[in-house]
Amino acid sequence: MNKLQKILKFFFDKINISLPSSLIKIDYYKVFYVLFFLIIYISNQHSVEKKVREINKLEKEVEELSTNYVTLKNNYMFSRKETEVLKRVEKLNLNISKKPPEKISIEDEY
Repeated sequence: MNKLQKILKFFFDKINISLPSSLIKIDYYKVFYVLFFLIIYISNQHSVEKKVREINKLEKEVEELSTNYVTLKNNYMFSRKETEVLKRVEKLNLNISKKPPEKISIEDEY
């Protein structure tokens, strides 16, 4: 009897399971192999679900931030219009100049 068979015999004796000899002989290595990969599969599924939830959360956040950016940009562009600027500077008693701008030119004498 090898160590694994002794361990399994001890385990089955402790939990009071008696296997009839007429059952098909089970290769315990295969059972542990399947159980091992089943546990890995389950843990992998949990981690994937966690990542998917995190990705969905981040996508929502990105969408909200994008919407905020577009809204702020539109408000800024609207506030830069000449009429909007004039409304703001009226409070400071500033008006539009009636005269067109003059060009100042300086001639170099070298």
